[in-house]
Amino acid sequence: MPTDVIVKTIRKDYLLMAGVLLASLIASLLVGAYLLGQANQGLELARLEAIESAELIREQQQKIESMTFDLATLRLEESVSELASADLQAVVVQQQDRIARLENEAVYYRNLMSASAGDREVFVHRVDLEPDQQQGTLKYQIMLTHADPDGEQTLGRIELKIAGEVDARETTLDAFEAGLIDPGALDYQFRYFQNFSGQLKLPEGFKPLTLQLEVTSLAGQTLEYQVIEVPQWEV
Repeated sequence: MPTDVIVKTIRKDYLLMAGVLLASLIASLLVGAYLLGQANQGLELARLEAIESAELIREQQQKIESMTFDLATLRLEESVSELASADLQAVVVQQQDRIARLENEAVYYRNLMSASAGDREVFVHRVDLEPDQQQGTLKYQIMLTHADPDGEQTLGRIELKIAGEVDARETTLDAFEAGLIDPGALDYQFRYFQNFSGQLKLPEGFKPLTLQLEVTSLAGQTLEYQVIEVPQWEV
């Protein structure tokens, strides 16, 4: 019995179309894989950049914290130094005041115990002068001590004369006669010591150079005479 053989043929255009489709599919897969790889790479780069940025921020924060701590330490050290300096200055001033008091006491008792104490009666213990150009005044502080062994009160007066310049001319003013000080402001009456403080109102344009100080008793006897240079103010 005869068998029929069927032979099928594929047209070339079908093969070409199938090849094109296959090539297109492969190309699409390749493009998709490339784009996916690029996307993954971009994500990985973004992740790495984020990690690097976070690490950089962390390092900067640590540096800022370290610098803040150092600054606080320096400020604390500066504050401690200022406090220590202030304390030291206070101690120095206190010691200077104590030394000055001891020196004054030493001078007082030395005068008191001197062989001629009974003859002198009164000593000029201290004179401090402070001129003020803007106010046109001469501030003074005077301390007298009494060295009478009998301990009786002594009475008298301090006479003041100021030598200086006015309009490039030398002149000497009597503080009481010129009205630079109130009458009776330097009258003394004490047993051991007496302090005087005040200020002389200087004439306009007058520049004081020296202060002549004379201590007189109630009977008019000169007990002590001194000439003190006046500290010069800055021009």
